[in-house]
Amino acid sequence: MDMEKIKRYVDRFIEKVTVNDRYDMSVLELKTLAQGASRDALNTISITFNFGYIKGYKAAMAEMKKGGAE
Repeated sequence: MDMEKIKRYVDRFIEKVTVNDRYDMSVLELKTLAQGASRDALNTISITFNFGYIKGYKAAMAEMKKGGAE
C-alpha cells in the first residue's frame, strides 16, 4: 500500500461525513506531532494513530449519547 492510496481512502471517507471540530486535530496538536516526528518518526506515527482512534472513539460516544448519527 502506498501513501497516495491511504490518502484517497481517508479523503473518500471524509467526503461522506461531517467532522465535528471538537474532535478534529488542532493546529497545536498537529505542530506537536510534527515536532515529534522529526525526532522519532515511527513512534510518533504510532502515537498519532492511537490519538486519532481515541478522538474517534470520543466522537462516537458523544454521538451515541445524542441518540445516533446526524
